[in-house]
Amino acid sequence: MRTKQANFEISPEAGGQWLDLVLASPLDFSPISVVAGHKESDPFFASGSFLMFPWVNRLDPNPWAKEPFYPSVHWLTDGNGIPSHGLYHNLPRDLIFEMESDSRSEAHFSFRLPDSWKDTILSEIRVTESFVLTDHELKVRYRLENLSGKDFPFSLGIHPYFRWGTESYVDDLYLFGSGFYEVKLGDYLLPERLLDGTVRLKDEMKLEGRSMDHLYKSIEGTGQLGLFSIHRKEKLIVGGGHFFQVYIPNDRKSIAIEPMTSTGNFLHFSGSNPMDLPRDSEKTIEFFIRMDSF
Repeated sequence: MRTKQANFEISPEAGGQWLDLVLASPLDFSPISVVAGHKESDPFFASGSFLMFPWVNRLDPNPWAKEPFYPSVHWLTDGNGIPSHGLYHNLPRDLIFEMESDSRSEAHFSFRLPDSWKDTILSEIRVTESFVLTDHELKVRYRLENLSGKDFPFSLGIHPYFRWGTESYVDDLYLFGSGFYEVKLGDYLLPERLLDGTVRLKDEMKLEGRSMDHLYKSIEGTGQLGLFSIHRKEKLIVGGGHFFQVYIPNDRKSIAIEPMTSTGNFLHFSGSNPMDLPRDSEKTIEFFIRMDSF
């Protein structure tokens, strides 16, 4: 996908992995690459971006731990054996709509479900993934349709790894936000309790030397987290999540900012704010990545 000043590339056959996102500066329209694109040699969860659904991050105990979902190539676990990032992260996509112009490009994808999922609840939850690209912004939308006769609780999020142009490491970047409470994570990175006594990420925070794998809840509805570099006058804003997980890998070459509808372990944590898709209904979830200026 491309516009006159921006471009976005994904790999539909490889789980919809993000390969590149370049947005234009609103100041001088110079191109800025903002995603640490996935490479074939990378572990799947280590770069690019992927969909987390019907749960985000970790879920234990997990009601999906049965055939045909487990065991399968769509069931992945972390180093502690906790099932991670849902079941849709590596599903191939089929393009169902595309349009392109100098000012706006759009692409919609359906998900190619395994034959073994036929007659399961997921075969009756229709998910459409859409991307809308303009010069300064990428919108990421998920339209969910419940064609079953049952209500469907779920959590949904995306897991993009960000970088800033040609900068090799994140240590010169600053993180800022719209105001959040931290959610304390315990063993195996499962949420334990909401720390609502202190507002966090209202002011800028330099990333230099910080180790992060933290979960935050927006104080007011959906929130925004952003990045900026001391070397430029632009800022990158990520929005649409009620919760955000922020993670810096050990190599410090990128930072994952993950907007989500609910927390990990959403079926077992009282503060998870799970969403419910009533039977015979539909819902749209939208996130955005925007290049702005001070």
